[in-house]
Amino acid sequence: MNSPLQINKLSGGKYARLVARARALMELQVLVHNLLPEPLNTHCRVLAVRDETLILATSSPVWAARLRFHAPLLVKQLSDHETVKLRTVRVRVRPPEKALDTLPVRRQAALRPGKSGAAALQQAAQTVSDPGLKTALLRLANRQNFR
Repeated sequence: MNSPLQINKLSGGKYARLVARARALMELQVLVHNLLPEPLNTHCRVLAVRDETLILATSSPVWAARLRFHAPLLVKQLSDHETVKLRTVRVRVRPPEKALDTLPVRRQAALRPGKSGAAALQQAAQTVSDPGLKTALLRLANRQNFR
């Protein structure tokens, strides 16, 4: 049976390149976060660097527009740090993952009164003087018949 390994212990072997790339992206994320103004930096994350293009993700189109405005300055600032050679910044909108507890709840089927509930509703409808309320109570009582 395989046991899980901590990522920081994968420095050698076939995972060395992967770990090095992940570390470089994390360092770049910190650098980009420090270079961008508040609150833009909290809505931006580094996805990748490909062919002298920094690919960033934002949480909404509004933040993407702001990030595109700051992109030329960001390229210049990053080239001053000499960590990565960049020519352009590409921005993608990637909303954050929704938690399971925030997913929409399925609607339950309409409640229907049982026989005793329908009888109680009919009885209550007979004692009400308001014609609209009387009609609504009778309609609710009749739902029991349409199961």
